[in-house]
Parts: sequence; C-alpha cells; structure tokens
Amino acid sequence: MGPKMRMTQVSSIEDLSPHMRRIVLSGESLADFPAGKESAHVKVVFPNPESKDKRPKLGIYFGFKKFMRSYTVRYFDQANLTLTLDFAINDHQGLASNWAAQARVGEYLGIAGSGDIKHTDFHAERHLLFGDLTALPAIAATLEKLPKNATGKAWIQVPDKQDIQPLKSPNGIDIRWLVTENKMTNEFLDALTSQPTDLTNTAIFMAVEAGVLKQLKQHLNKHCEYQKSKLYASAYWNNKKKV
Repeated sequence: MGPKMRMTQVSSIEDLSPHMRRIVLSGESLADFPAGKESAHVKVVFPNPESKDKRPKLGIYFGFKKFMRSYTVRYFDQANLTLTLDFAINDHQGLASNWAAQARVGEYLGIAGSGDIKHTDFHAERHLLFGDLTALPAIAATLEKLPKNATGKAWIQVPDKQDIQPLKSPNGIDIRWLVTENKMTNEFLDALTSQPTDLTNTAIFMAVEAGVLKQLKQHLNKHCEYQKSKLYASAYWNNKKKV
C-alpha cells in the first residue's frame, strides 16, 4: 500500500520572485496530514496536461508515476488545513513547472505523503547546506528548524538577484547566494573545497543536479572525513530529464 493520496484545491498564489511561485492548497482531505513536516517532501499528483479533465487522477494505475513529482512541504497550517508549496518556474519546461506557472485559484492538485524530514541532525556541531533554485524551499524550511545556536554555511544558487529571498535562520549560519543562471555551476564544488577536510559531526545537506551531486560526493569521499549518517545527498533533478 502506498502513501495516502489527498485531493486539494489551490486557495492562493503568490509570486515570491521571478522564478519562484508559492501555491497554497486547502481541503478537508488535509485533516489528517501530519504536523511538523516542513522541509520533508510530498508527492504531488498533477493533472494530465493532455486530458480535458483538469482534476488529477488519484490512485495506483498503469503509468501513474509519470504524473507525480516530489516537492517540499514549506508550511502546513493544521488549524486552517492549508499546505504551502513553493515551485521553481520560468527557468525550465516540465510537467510541474508548467502547471505551476499557469495555475489558477480553484484548480485541483493531488498530494501523497508526506515523507521524512531530510536534514540528518539539527543539533550537529556544524551545518553545511548546498542547493540550487529547486532546493531553495527545502533549505529555507531546514534553516527555520535549526536551533538558535546552530553554526555553519549555506550556498544557494538562484538565476537572478531578484530571486534572493529573506530567510529566517540562526545568526551563526552564513548564507551565500550564488547568482547565476547556470544551476550546474562549479561554485558549489569551490565552496565545498574551501571547507576543512575534517567534517566529523557536521550535518551536510546537498540537493542539486545529478552531475553536480556526483562531483560533491566524489570530493567528500576522496578528501574529507565525514559521517555518512549525517549526510543527505539527493539529485533533485537531472539535466537530461524534464522536471
């Protein structure tokens, strides 16, 4: 049996920046959605863009996975039964980004899950976070969950200065914005190589393109001492595939 699927409707839309759109979903189906899952993922079920039916088809059927994508829980308001998701838009084409760019209040979207929170240790001595535009919601939610005395660095790629968001984070977290249209920038690797090679008791979060992730993990494995239990490393997208 897979995760519970819920039908929701778009209740509000806000453009946070030229390349990030916030969509708030609501519905009675969220009554049993788990609280405290900000920074975890849900599977979002999109309508078939080739169908006249604008509602997504929920359930397990042949080919259902091609209409599903993973997105970060940005906020969940249990009292008002609203779920907030942030979508990267206007910098690539794909099922999810195209839907989000054209979404309207009242439209339907399916939600399955949620999954587990990704950051491995919120109370580690130090934190390193790497993510491109697609990972910005996850990093933002993670920073909000860190204790006030947390220390470390975060590198976030965005395509334009206008995409830089005000983030809530501990004073000890140094946030570096990498402003470049190239999400496969070498600046992530440069940032990692600038860090000490002893990364024991450091919680590391990596959510970037598959090729970039490979480079980062190769550097960790060849040059650094780190605890695998404190590493979250995920290819949020692949340059060879649409998202």
